[in-house]
Amino acid sequence: MSQPPFDQGIPLLTEVLLGPDVPEPAPAVPVVPAAAPVPAAPPAGQAPALPPSVVQPDWDAIEQRLTQRILHQVQGKIDHLLEERIAHVLQTALQNALIGMRGALREDLQQSLEQIVAHAVSHELGHLHPPAL
Repeated sequence: MSQPPFDQGIPLLTEVLLGPDVPEPAPAVPVVPAAAPVPAAPPAGQAPALPPSVVQPDWDAIEQRLTQRILHQVQGKIDHLLEERIAHVLQTALQNALIGMRGALREDLQQSLEQIVAHAVSHELGHLHPPAL
């Protein structure tokens, strides 16, 4: 069986992993170095040193973005709870005010009706029995 020709448009795995800015490594040649130094293990409690080609994330920027996102979410929840609480307090205050006003209005209306009825009865009695001379 014959193999299809290699397509130059498909990137190699090393091109994908290293990216376009990193030069492609030289082809592997079986060369044995005389005495390659072995990197020492980091002391206990320290993170291992990363190669210089690995970019460290900007922790300050990440912290700032995370803080802003959490504050935005919490502020939205606080606003919602505050609106609910204010609505409840206002509803209770208005109900209490209406109950008080209703009692006062009922009392005033009762007195006014008693005066009107008393005046109407005396007026009618005056028509039925004229005052004696």
